[in-house]
Amino acid sequence: MKKFLLPLAAVLLMASGCTKEYVTKQYVTEQTIVQGMDMSLIDFEVKSENWTQRYMDNLNDDEGYYEAILQVPEITDEVIKKGLVLVYERLEEGIWTPLPAQRTERATVDGNPFNYTTFTDFEYQKGQVNVYVTTTDLYAGTMPGPKYFRVAVQL
Repeated sequence: MKKFLLPLAAVLLMASGCTKEYVTKQYVTEQTIVQGMDMSLIDFEVKSENWTQRYMDNLNDDEGYYEAILQVPEITDEVIKKGLVLVYERLEEGIWTPLPAQRTERATVDGNPFNYTTFTDFEYQKGQVNVYVTTTDLYAGTMPGPKYFRVAVQL
């Protein structure tokens, strides 16, 4: 038993002296270092005119979703195979939320106020991110935007 306890005590003592070093640089350019790995952070503004309305098959004109395509050359084949792509939406200055996200919105149409739900999600492929905004009442909403997104690409 003593033979087992001595190596265990040595391992615990060495482990308690170890610390992980987290390196984070101030976001100055589009590159930052997080935990010793390269990560690109790219900010996008999608204006109202940059959204495309997509209709679902066999549905009315007021049913569907909006799509914006973000060009992100940092998403390479290697990132797709081994990396990570995350997208965040800026809710207001200094407040970001990860996608997918669901929010309750308030609108007024023809003088009548009502609530509706907005769901924002994304998918990515080599060189681009597709952002989708779906509302529970497409008629009530106008084209989204401007909306601000941050894409994080890590290899």
